[in-house]
Amino acid sequence: MSKKLNGKACVYCGSAPATTSDHIFARGFFPVHRRANLPQVPACAACNGEKSTLEHYLTAVLPFGGTHEDAHEALSEMVPPRLEKNTKLKNILSGGLVEDWREENGVLVPAMTVPFDSDRASELFRFITKGLLYHHWGMVLDKQKHGVWAGFLNAQGVEFHQSLLSMNSRERIREDIGNGTFVYEGAQGTDIPEMSIWIFNVFGGLKLSGDPDSPDELASVIGGVTASMAALEKLRPILA
Repeated sequence: MSKKLNGKACVYCGSAPATTSDHIFARGFFPVHRRANLPQVPACAACNGEKSTLEHYLTAVLPFGGTHEDAHEALSEMVPPRLEKNTKLKNILSGGLVEDWREENGVLVPAMTVPFDSDRASELFRFITKGLLYHHWGMVLDKQKHGVWAGFLNAQGVEFHQSLLSMNSRERIREDIGNGTFVYEGAQGTDIPEMSIWIFNVFGGLKLSGDPDSPDELASVIGGVTASMAALEKLRPILA
């Protein structure tokens, strides 16, 4: 174990001793020439393994919705080898592939959709949100007192997150990781340092549809919140 990890706790669970350094944003999301200086945090083996499982799925699926500069390279060069190693996922994506048209700014453009488990993205961004809270402000959540929420936002959710981001804060940050692969904004609470609000734009703006409550709405923004358990319970109806 690296001396840098001696005495440090995993930033994801907040309790187990850290045994490795984990990239908050997995290297597999980026072409090789974009992988330098990705932020890392201390992690335990269990959390690192759980997060890695989510990343194996999402690095193969998310590029289908990419619109950033490296989107074509990710989809044409990085995704095929991953799907060749995962025949089950390849068959699921192939069976659910739909070529259609979508209206953008009053113009019909060709669109390709694939089935996507958004719950796995939400789970990954709960890890990412906790990782960034530590990376930028040195905070590790006490799971007995604080929790985290993350997920795709509808229009109301985007408005709510932006309103919180615009409020007074102890610290705030805006970063672009990998030339548009992950762009995020975050703000830390003024009185409670464990409280934070985040907005993520992924792969240039993913388009996620299929919400049964809003079937015609496209979600493209992911939000993240850390707060006390009591505060999260009050916020959950707005966040969900």
